[in-house]
Amino acid sequence: MKDLSKTELLIMKCVWGTDHPVTATQIQQILLEKYQTELDRRSLGTLMYRLDQKGYVNVDVSTRVNLYTAKVKEEEARKKKGREILKLWYDGSLDQLVSDLYSAEDDDEEDN
Repeated sequence: MKDLSKTELLIMKCVWGTDHPVTATQIQQILLEKYQTELDRRSLGTLMYRLDQKGYVNVDVSTRVNLYTAKVKEEEARKKKGREILKLWYDGSLDQLVSDLYSAEDDDEEDN
């Protein structure tokens, strides 16, 4: 599984968040409403093509409008990324990860 950019991840969250195939227009609406992210049709088309090439989505072109479904489950992608972060940033130390998260939470409270 290849890494996702932030925008690609938001798009995937739109696809994962539905129980049916979605159109580009529906993805645009969800991105705007849920994530306050606006993408023009052309940019979204490019990103959907990349997600297809990376193996994250299936594209059904048999209808007048392309329909997108997830090839990769959200849980699978999340677990893989979590393991990668744990290995690369924390040398596999779950204790250090939890310590940093706890410390970051304290920093956030002090900032408020």
